[in-house]
Amino acid sequence: MDKIFQNNCKISEILPIVNIAKKTYTIELHSHAVYELLYIKKGTVSLQIAGKKNKLMGGKVIFILPSEKHKLVSMTNKEFEYCSFVFDKTIFGNEDNPCRIFFDSILINRFLDFPDWLLNRFYQLCSEKEIGTPGYEVMQYAFLFQVFSHIVSTKQYQLVTIIRTQTKQNISAVQVVIEYIQKNYMENLSFDELLQLTNYSKSHFCKIFKDTTGMNLTEYINKYRVERACLELQFTKKNITEIAMQTGFNNIQYFSRIFKEYMDCSPKQYQLKMKRVK
Repeated sequence: MDKIFQNNCKISEILPIVNIAKKTYTIELHSHAVYELLYIKKGTVSLQIAGKKNKLMGGKVIFILPSEKHKLVSMTNKEFEYCSFVFDKTIFGNEDNPCRIFFDSILINRFLDFPDWLLNRFYQLCSEKEIGTPGYEVMQYAFLFQVFSHIVSTKQYQLVTIIRTQTKQNISAVQVVIEYIQKNYMENLSFDELLQLTNYSKSHFCKIFKDTTGMNLTEYINKYRVERACLELQFTKKNITEIAMQTGFNNIQYFSRIFKEYMDCSPKQYQLKMKRVK
């Protein structure tokens, strides 16, 4: 993994990264707090995602949303080859950047069609990273913009439109709170502190937050903290206690209990599992 990523695992500083496993039989069930482009270069696999199983052959690219649990298993008892490009949407700039505004306004197709030259570049970038090519980070950004330029030009997305003004206002208030949580998840967040960011009563905001996210505030905060902890466990060498404290959990026992609720394993088990995946 990139040392820059390991040393700066913060939402505003995440750089795109590339993982590659040239030979593997299984990618265990896991999720990321960021987006992922997964390219099956060679082999036939079963993809488990969003409660569904899909048969995929070499040449397919999958777009995976943050927090989506996914798993890949060889269907031929032979090793398959894949490349994974993991990134945070901050690469498109802040909330006012036109690129970021457009990215936030679309729903990208799950399965994407790339021309051969783009698939080849996908794989080449993995090799460039492995040999430590100078300026690799620049090539990462350039590649992602090539990818999304292709997605947009070939219309492999759907526009997300919100018609009712009241719904827009509700989602705007929820988004403000979510962005505040994502920037301050390592701090001790109180409900009153978050409520002050909106113009709603406690009961009304609880309702619209649950309607929008499917979770209450505590559930969302815990889930996001666990996702950030997953990144730390996967990409750094910090110990479990240090990671718990840095992701807003003041008690290691509470951290372990909440982590297991969301990930179906202990933090240590997840750390060992992801090292095997890489």
